[in-house]
Amino acid sequence: MTSLIREFVFALIIVNCLAFRATTPLIKNIQRGGRHFEGPHWSTTENALYWVDIGGQKVYKLDSETNNITSRNISYGPVSLVVSVKDNPKLILITVRSEQYLLNWDAPEGDSALRLLSAVDLGLPDNRCNDGKVDANGRLWFGTMGKEVQETVEPDQGTLYMMDSTNYLNPVPKVRPVTTSNGLAWTADNKFMFYIDTPTRNIDVFDFDLLNGSVRNRRTLFSFQANNVTGYPDGMTIDSDGNLWVACFNGWKVIKIDSRAGKLLEQHKLPVAKVTSVMWGGHDLSTLFVTTSREGLTQAEFTTQPEAGSLYAIEGTGSKGLPENQFIFPDAANY
Repeated sequence: MTSLIREFVFALIIVNCLAFRATTPLIKNIQRGGRHFEGPHWSTTENALYWVDIGGQKVYKLDSETNNITSRNISYGPVSLVVSVKDNPKLILITVRSEQYLLNWDAPEGDSALRLLSAVDLGLPDNRCNDGKVDANGRLWFGTMGKEVQETVEPDQGTLYMMDSTNYLNPVPKVRPVTTSNGLAWTADNKFMFYIDTPTRNIDVFDFDLLNGSVRNRRTLFSFQANNVTGYPDGMTIDSDGNLWVACFNGWKVIKIDSRAGKLLEQHKLPVAKVTSVMWGGHDLSTLFVTTSREGLTQAEFTTQPEAGSLYAIEGTGSKGLPENQFIFPDAANY
């Protein structure tokens, strides 16, 4: 009996050790010195991560083969999202102010390399684009936000748009009004779309029709207030198990949510408060890249969190993502 008890206790210790190891992933700082890092996008064709610095007006690229990081300066204005263009390596779509542009990464430096696709929110000069993602049919869903003063955004001035190769001159409004259009994600079967309007502190879900790109039946999946989660929901991604991973702005963490039950599953703390967005990447899509910001921090706050404005990589979560969709625009190279 004593021997059996000893074996049972030993097995229990092993299980607990494995469980502990599975819930203590490794967090690496990949790039420091950003002002307001945002919008990470993994290009599987290039094995590279793109992301932006909104306030710093830059687009960054991490080559996973060499770990080399390069950047492009966008002097025209704040750049808020970046996605790759299908069948066109090193060609990206970015938003600057309230416009959408194509940019060849290898083009000569300078804003003359930007090729304008469209502009939205005309008549609202203080508005700018914010977050966006591409759906499984290659359409870009992107949102806008109103005038921002010290993290307070003028309410109900923004819109969530859908843009493809046929309507790019006049992207179609899909959800309005919104205040700060933010994270987007779709289920693998494309039956549901998740959406964040940050000041609501909610993650909402729509019924989604992939064929015609329609959304309906909006309802709240997860409430930060009801679940006692600090901060505000910002960028978001989904893993291969259908769970949502959400950046908590002013919340010091990333959270994992069951997208079916709306249940909080995990919290991953970071050494900075302003966590802005998340994206799966790496050769097997098991690395969670996390962007953060130092925008608006006082000197005293920055002293206590000197890594604010960094790009992080979290490894060992036990989860992995799905390949990120790319924007489809025929003959984009010659546009």
